[in-house]
Amino acid sequence: MCGLISAFYPDGVTVPSAEDLKHGLDASLEIIKHRGPDSTGTYISSDGRVGLGHVRLSIIDLSTGQQPLSDEENLIHCVVTGEIYDHDRIRAEMETQGYSFKTKSDSELVIQLYKRDGFNMMFHLRGEFAFVLYDAKRRLQFAARDRFGIKPLYYTVSNGRILFASEMKAFMGLGWQAEWDVESIIHEGDFADERTVFKRTKKVPPGYFILCRASGDIETQVYWDLSYADAAAAPSTSLDSMISTVRDLLVEAVRLRLRADVPWAVYLSGGIDSSSVAGIATHLLREKDPNAKLTAFTLAYIEDESTDESPLAARTAAHLGADLVKVEATEAKLVGLLEESIWHSEHVNTTFHGAGKLLLSSAVREAGYKVALSGEGSDEIFGGYPWFPLDYLRNADPAAASLGISLPTEAERLAIAEEYQAKTGMVQLPSTAMSLQKSDGPHHLLNVSAHLTVGNMFVGATTLHGTIFRPEIAELVGKQGIVRHIEEAIDPRVRQKSLSGDWHSLNVSLYVIAKTLMAKTILNINGDRNDMANSIESRVAFLDHHFVEYINSLPPSLKIRPIAGDKPGEWSMVEKWILRQAVKEFVTEEVYLRKKVPFNPPPATRPAVSPNQVTLQRHLKARVTQASVEKLGFISWPAIRDVLADYLESPTFPPGGNIDARARVLMSVLSYIVFQERFHVSTYRL
Repeated sequence: MCGLISAFYPDGVTVPSAEDLKHGLDASLEIIKHRGPDSTGTYISSDGRVGLGHVRLSIIDLSTGQQPLSDEENLIHCVVTGEIYDHDRIRAEMETQGYSFKTKSDSELVIQLYKRDGFNMMFHLRGEFAFVLYDAKRRLQFAARDRFGIKPLYYTVSNGRILFASEMKAFMGLGWQAEWDVESIIHEGDFADERTVFKRTKKVPPGYFILCRASGDIETQVYWDLSYADAAAAPSTSLDSMISTVRDLLVEAVRLRLRADVPWAVYLSGGIDSSSVAGIATHLLREKDPNAKLTAFTLAYIEDESTDESPLAARTAAHLGADLVKVEATEAKLVGLLEESIWHSEHVNTTFHGAGKLLLSSAVREAGYKVALSGEGSDEIFGGYPWFPLDYLRNADPAAASLGISLPTEAERLAIAEEYQAKTGMVQLPSTAMSLQKSDGPHHLLNVSAHLTVGNMFVGATTLHGTIFRPEIAELVGKQGIVRHIEEAIDPRVRQKSLSGDWHSLNVSLYVIAKTLMAKTILNINGDRNDMANSIESRVAFLDHHFVEYINSLPPSLKIRPIAGDKPGEWSMVEKWILRQAVKEFVTEEVYLRKKVPFNPPPATRPAVSPNQVTLQRHLKARVTQASVEKLGFISWPAIRDVLADYLESPTFPPGGNIDARARVLMSVLSYIVFQERFHVSTYRL
């Protein structure tokens, strides 16, 4: 999996001595050594204008895969993180074409493919990865990130230098000074687009590469994006063929991710996603050894049976003949890891998801594993979240109708949507949202509700409607508008496909969630960052791009399937329908039939003694103080003081493992306090 740092000094920027640059690279690598505890390496160009650094977590080619890598002429140098799958086939093909390799590492493909195909090499890379390559002959730096943003990659310009790193904290080793980007903070840029909480420091967007030239010019280009079939396009194959193709592609995606020269395990919850991966992995193992068994790890929320999925995971493990390791999670353990999760994820934490993953990955590492297969990404491609049905119901599905599938009429769709909205409280797009008539309200740029739901959910969790910021700062940068920022960050061609109806509304919704909730939060907090904090490489089979491209070509009604009831006009909605059909042979009947349930690491239920005995309350009371809040410079202490007092006086314990909205506001403020302390950020001043 690994971690990287790079420094590029364009013409006209003072170049440090080789000794000073090496010292800075080493300091940066020391900060992110959790990403690669097995070895460290650096490269400094002969003119001193480029430095590359790498910390390695050895997974493939344990003996000769050290980095930085170089070509046979020592003109191209590269540092790579992540895994590139199907590399053996590509390597064999290239060797017949005359290309030579120094190692057996999958990462070396980056150099040789660049020599053969230039920037078009990106189309041959399959997996989760990020890299920085330097072409000394062209004095060109080439950096890229995988298609979904599974692996992190940040960049900034500091004192004229162009810096890239797997984590922002690595920049500190090279003397970078973090500064608050208050406009991004208030507008939720870290969630809505590619900004972060720090000035001039951004994420490389998923599916993009960046070119840095000796002149100092920085150019970004997109090489891949999610795309969907035209809403009216009739499928060319049968329903049975589609189901079998989904099955075959997912099995192939899992098969590729079993390749490792070290032990691997599986993350297992009670849902169909991780259970599918575990079931397919078991099937593949037993093709070679009928007695083979895998080891799975699951979190057991022992203080809240209503959200504890470990009994379901145990039944799945028993069905598969797998060894199951239960990792007990209590509120005290989760609170104890909360600030470490904030530091590692470099993202505001308003739930215990990150802390839970940190606890789980620690157990995996302690048991001697380096790799864990994960079920992340399925909800975002198959429509597993509770807001997706409303966006599915916005439009008819002529593609599914051409297959002869029974579907609700327009009147029935509208009735189902109204009933579903009333039952769930999910946000619906206003009926006038797309009107071109002059209005005092906002005109929306997307014909779906997903961005309203996640925007309101995110803002509600972190700001209580914008009241926590100092009024004069909010006046300066403008009111919060996360929904508009989400809309504006979406590719304009996608916005037009939404408004024109070229893409079905469910697919537009899936696109929006993939670019926001999945890329910015799920794959970051629940994925790479809290896994790599414990030197665990997580592999995400559902985000194999060949698999996803096929899923995106399917009619929406195969993802969310309406099922007619016994009475006329009565319908039920089955989420991830085609996935259920495709993996039925690999999972238990219980998992096959089970509806999606949020997987929330919960706080403790209401205690029998004073509410102030709850661990989260005690921690927030101790850490969110007048001094710590006022030191930030952009948060209003009177607003936070009132929220804190109210939460301490009368906490609520929502069902389903959810956290009191006031506690989530305070957790967001705690996140900024942790950032300030550990990134050494000065107080913001107008």
